[in-house]
Amino acid sequence: MAARRDRKLPLWDAMEHAVKALDKTAQLEVKYINSFKGRGVFAKAQFEKGDFVVEYRGDLISFEESQRRRSIYHSRCTVFMFDFYFRKRAWCVDAAREDASLGRLVNDDQYFPNCKMKKVKTNGKPHLVLFALKDIHVGEEITYDYGRTDWPWRKQVWAVEEGFKKRY
Repeated sequence: MAARRDRKLPLWDAMEHAVKALDKTAQLEVKYINSFKGRGVFAKAQFEKGDFVVEYRGDLISFEESQRRRSIYHSRCTVFMFDFYFRKRAWCVDAAREDASLGRLVNDDQYFPNCKMKKVKTNGKPHLVLFALKDIHVGEEITYDYGRTDWPWRKQVWAVEEGFKKRY
């Protein structure tokens, strides 16, 4: 597929959005899915494989501070805390506070994610950003694999239907 002339380099696009703390609101929207899953982020425009999609934004805190916050947060809030290593040190992005950022609402897909989380450094600080693993079409939900296997929603009953795993 020929590259679009107006397409920014994905890394530069991610860094530009991270520095400005801006989401691609013209290309993404939040929709309510159901009472179990809650809200999700959906594409309003086409994303090509490799494109920057959205940043997982919140308070960048130390591992020690994340442990303190986890001890006082309700369990529904701790799922918004993303732990990672940067420069041989444990960090956390705490996105538990409800704000207008979209990345905190991207849902988990253990089997068929369409994005992958990566670390990008801007101004000496790490940022967690999602890049498209494949072409993402208009109307498609943005997802990534949260990684850990003990998330509460993963303990739901799974059934195999037509060769694909499906939640019930």
